[in-house]
Amino acid sequence: MKRVLAVVLIATLTTLMLGIDTTSWAQGRDEKKREKQQAAVAKALHDMHRGTTAIVERTNGEKVDVVIEEIRALEIVVMRQQRDHVATETIPIADIAHIKKASLRKMSVTSKVLIGTAVGLGVLFVGALAACASAASGAQPHLDGAHPAH
Repeated sequence: MKRVLAVVLIATLTTLMLGIDTTSWAQGRDEKKREKQQAAVAKALHDMHRGTTAIVERTNGEKVDVVIEEIRALEIVVMRQQRDHVATETIPIADIAHIKKASLRKMSVTSKVLIGTAVGLGVLFVGALAACASAASGAQPHLDGAHPAH
């Protein structure tokens, strides 16, 4: 009987020292963390709609710029740029670590300069077109042969 109690006591102490219970607790914490993460993703998706530009960070660490096409219960359908073409992709919500709307404030300086240049050129083009139109309308000859009174 003493041997049986000694073996049980040694097995119990060994189990506690190796941390077998600790790993099962860690799995419980990982599950809670995953559920909390999915709840945060679901909340962020609630504020988005079709056509929203977003940044998706996957659970493997990959970050992707996407345009949301459809939001479903367990997945989202997005469009993303892949090299020289646009591809549609379905991403399970369980694979999303974080999602947020893309902000124009955080746009690169180069993009802002290009947009400003395009707007400026557009304004100059419209001004030149208006100047040409007004000059052309003032230089037309009168068809009735009479000279305008000065």
